[in-house]
Amino acid sequence: MRRRIEIGLVLLAVALHEFLTFGLGVHGLDIAPTGAATIGYGCWRGRDAAVRAEWGVHAVGLRACARDAALLTLCGAAICAAIGGARGTLAADWHLLVTLLLYPLWGIVQQFLVLSLLAANLAALGLSRGVVITAATAGFTIVHAPNWPLTAASAVLGAACTWLFLRHRNLWPLGIAHGVLAALFYRWVLGRDSLAELWQVR
Repeated sequence: MRRRIEIGLVLLAVALHEFLTFGLGVHGLDIAPTGAATIGYGCWRGRDAAVRAEWGVHAVGLRACARDAALLTLCGAAICAAIGGARGTLAADWHLLVTLLLYPLWGIVQQFLVLSLLAANLAALGLSRGVVITAATAGFTIVHAPNWPLTAASAVLGAACTWLFLRHRNLWPLGIAHGVLAALFYRWVLGRDSLAELWQVR
């Protein structure tokens, strides 16, 4: 029952995001409540060491996962830099530095929702690895529509992170990789200053 409830919570978070984005035309309003609810639930249920292990919130597999996540991050960063260089959007300033420090926190929350609460539970319910990866990738992807370049990049990153999670069962490096690559993609590929957009800093 717990597994199905957690899967339902993830679907509810996705539904809330889609309603706000497409139904009301409001962007980002769900980040704070979703983040707070996710962290609260994680702290409450995570008191059990067995649950934390299932979620990948532990030290087991950390080194191997960090190695593979670092390789994924380097490859993704190189692609973002190449695109940014070609488009003239390659920049390095304190705005980018701040987003590189902050985005991994939100990246961990997103990875926890999709990997720990969705993918891990689907796998435990007996679904095949291919189905789990497809479902988790869809979860990563749908919340970034209708920004189609970001949606496509999220599909690739989501599939890779889900595969690495099922292989190593460790969440931390994947959340950090997600945040770093998101910060670089927004700034270098999309040419958007996320910090300026959020706080209207110029």
